[in-house]
Amino acid sequence: MRKTSIILGLIFAVLAVVLAVLPLYKLAFIPAVLAFIFGIIAFLKSKKEAKPTHVIQVIFLLTIISLGLATYKTIFTVSEVGDTKDLQQTEDKLNEEAKEELDDLIIID
Repeated sequence: MRKTSIILGLIFAVLAVVLAVLPLYKLAFIPAVLAFIFGIIAFLKSKKEAKPTHVIQVIFLLTIISLGLATYKTIFTVSEVGDTKDLQQTEDKLNEEAKEELDDLIIID
């Protein structure tokens, strides 16, 4: 159970760091929480069996890095919406052109 928890913790921690760096940073919270949970399980098992905890510290370090980076990006990233008037004018122009093309078509019965 200890080794399984360590392996799953490492996998989720690395996945969380990768997602925190990518534009999908909001999805990084899920594997980070899972890595933290598996890290706690592995830590408790290691303390119970008196085994070294160096790899578990790496799990916690990667988890903290990913949570910090994802939180920073969530707080300070501003999504800007462009001017919708220009988009509306372009859409109206395209609709007018489409109507003109339809009017120019010759219908044969």
